[in-house]
Amino acid sequence: MRSYRRRFLILSLCIADSFCGRAASTWLTVERDIGIPMRDGKRLAADVFLPSRPGRYPCILIQTPYNKKYLSAPISGDVTNRSAVGRGSISDTLGLLDRANYAYVVVDWRGFYGSKSAMRGVKRRRWKRGYDGYDCVEWCAAQSWSNGRIGTWGGSALGKQQFDTAAQRPPHLVCCVPLIAAMGQRYEFYYEGCIPLEAHVKRLDSLGYNVSGKVRSSPRPDARVWRWISAITYRPQDIQVPCLLITGWWDNYPDAVIQTFEDIVARGGARARADSRLLVGPWDHVGVGLAKQGDLEFPGAELASARAAKAFFDFHLRDLGNGWDRNPRVRYWQCGEDVWCDAESWTGIRRRDQRLVLSPGRIDPGRGRVGRKTDLRYRYDPKQPTPTLGGANLPPLKHGPTRQNSLLRRKDLLVYRTDRLRRPLELNGKASLTFRFSCDRVDCDFTARLCDERPNGDLILVADAAQRAKFRTGGASLLEPGRTYEIRLDFPSMAYTFGSDHRLTLILGSGNYPRYERNPHTGDDFWNPATALDLNVTVHHGPGTPATLVLPRRARTR
Repeated sequence: MRSYRRRFLILSLCIADSFCGRAASTWLTVERDIGIPMRDGKRLAADVFLPSRPGRYPCILIQTPYNKKYLSAPISGDVTNRSAVGRGSISDTLGLLDRANYAYVVVDWRGFYGSKSAMRGVKRRRWKRGYDGYDCVEWCAAQSWSNGRIGTWGGSALGKQQFDTAAQRPPHLVCCVPLIAAMGQRYEFYYEGCIPLEAHVKRLDSLGYNVSGKVRSSPRPDARVWRWISAITYRPQDIQVPCLLITGWWDNYPDAVIQTFEDIVARGGARARADSRLLVGPWDHVGVGLAKQGDLEFPGAELASARAAKAFFDFHLRDLGNGWDRNPRVRYWQCGEDVWCDAESWTGIRRRDQRLVLSPGRIDPGRGRVGRKTDLRYRYDPKQPTPTLGGANLPPLKHGPTRQNSLLRRKDLLVYRTDRLRRPLELNGKASLTFRFSCDRVDCDFTARLCDERPNGDLILVADAAQRAKFRTGGASLLEPGRTYEIRLDFPSMAYTFGSDHRLTLILGSGNYPRYERNPHTGDDFWNPATALDLNVTVHHGPGTPATLVLPRRARTR
């Protein structure tokens, strides 16, 4: 009898511990390489980080193809590795952290790093990466440490995965913070002005995405495959939860991020429409939240992205009355003035176009004299290409607003400048350049760099644009050598004010390598060094052939 009572007492204590005190005795603040089960029986490798006090907490889920150890390190307090951890910056990640109030789960994507084996035997036509995201969200919600409220965070591919996850509508997903990421796939992610983005695509291949074969199989913008892939991957109407989208003016595709946001607001679920927000800072793709960008610094915008994400999560996941809901729908940084500006919609801002006229070496207001007819010529050898110097690039290329002074020594470029500005000149929106040209080949490329020449002589890149001539009207149409054509180059959205005593400078040429793949000038879609030809270009100026640069600015309110 005594033995029975002893066994009963032990069993009772064990049961009591499992219901009352188990969390205190088995609570682990860090668990690594946990296998999260997927619906197909595979498992994804994950690291889990919990607050020090036992309890039930909201969870921030991060899904990465870039090795979870790089994100897990700063979450666990290790800041010795300064790698790009979330396709933002390590300082941005640290600014987001709140280990006392949130659980964090970092997962390797299926097919990458710790989850590499989970891709074996998977039939890709029956599997979507969003399914894995759904299963990860619901696994997090079912854990004993979870209060069932899950948010997601991360940049670039980690951001795209958030859209794919949210589109599957997991019941316990509350909100998302995609940084430097647009939803879906589209032609413009791999071609700009119908020119292959060579460095970008090669970098994606090096990261394990292996996209170059598919991208190069369809070089035409009107190819049916691009319409098909966009239709099945771009579904903002499926986003039901609030999203905070964060991008930068020197990101790879800020306009696609802006479009994603505006389509979610217009077509998403009720909560997504009401509570989504957009933040656009003076950042490039791998430096979100950092003060230093290229050769400029923006200390007033430092860590703004992390502060916004933290406030967004606190409001939606912890119900803190922090006033987040009173924030403007859109907040963006006006470079040059270095201030945050608010709007209801980026594309809905009332604007007026400022028309500037180009003449040899000059940029003048549209009301100024056009001047007599003058032709400018240059010769371009694609085997000695004009180099890429910063802009919307991925490492190892320079990125962000960088100096372009070394280009001024080249003979294969045309340079146009304003006089020193008597008062600030604002760009707010998408600039465009239109001019007439002729050349001696059946095809060529045009590249333009919009720059800010500062009083100290630094020539800083503000924005790039490019256009392949044979696609100047959309469909492919080869040039007739010697004939005059009109072409337009469209710059991405930008908010930049050229200050007093600065000069707006435009550099026009036919190359920007390796950002853009070189044109062989033979009519072929891709570069071939064996057949490539030199190019002679004439740009026409004068009353009958005005070259114009259009800069939108905000309309002044009365």
